[in-house]
Amino acid sequence: MTIDAQTSAFLAELRGVRGLSQHTVSAYASDLAAYADWGERNRYDLLTIDYRSLRGYLAELDAAAYERTTIARKMACLRAFYVFLTEKGLIERNPAELLQSPKLGRRLPKALDSDELQRLLGAVDESTPSGQRDSALLEFLYATGARVSEVAAVTVADIDYDSGRVRLMGKGSKERYVPLHPLALAKLRDYEAQVRPELLAHNTKATSPLPGGLFLSTRGNALSSDAIRRIVHRYGLLAGIAPTFSPHSLRHTFATDLLNEGLDLRSVQELLGHANLSTTQIYTHLSTRRLQEAYHQAHPRA
Repeated sequence: MTIDAQTSAFLAELRGVRGLSQHTVSAYASDLAAYADWGERNRYDLLTIDYRSLRGYLAELDAAAYERTTIARKMACLRAFYVFLTEKGLIERNPAELLQSPKLGRRLPKALDSDELQRLLGAVDESTPSGQRDSALLEFLYATGARVSEVAAVTVADIDYDSGRVRLMGKGSKERYVPLHPLALAKLRDYEAQVRPELLAHNTKATSPLPGGLFLSTRGNALSSDAIRRIVHRYGLLAGIAPTFSPHSLRHTFATDLLNEGLDLRSVQELLGHANLSTTQIYTHLSTRRLQEAYHQAHPRA
């Protein structure tokens, strides 16, 4: 097999077996294409390349002033690729086994405070169908802490109004159920009953199945992840929130608020769909209020 064929097989496994998102697969495909170009320029056989030569690629990325996060992602891609080749018996030794990514500074997520959240939710003009949709969308994001890709994939059938919860499909096609508070349920119910049929009527693709996505565009198509990001970013600007505000900011806010109100870390982990508790633990740095209250109640000299 050629390196191109092996790359294709690797990407196919990421999609079909590991169930990674299309966004992640596309990023890995781009990283491997750039790596293959580097190997061709330097006349390296990427199937027999050794660790020392592979470090030359890392040095070139560093010299080109790539962001450390970008270099770390490219290194993670190469490690996963060579593990795949080793497990399939296509190479004898894994040259990336000892490859170290650059150390990254720990970046804490930015959560909205109460005033910012109220300004955001109040920035929506609900007098129009798209405004009612956007209000329901923002409430859904804050009520569930869902990733933007999960929101884009939610269908009408995923909302269970009787039990008050939603079914989400997370990374690796892992299914989880997240409760919905009454206000979010009410907005979703009104949107689904009154607004979504109106938006769906604008879909002119008669030869294709009508979209089952919960949140629709003004043309009756399911909102993509990028479209959801643009909507949320626009309301963030209207509310006077930092330009870096995104749907992920609402995910951070969801987790931080739950921890501040006393929910245990493992429950937050389950609601967020994190595979490892260590990923959830970053939010403990943002939820200091409960810790301070417990300290003042427990410490003899507090």
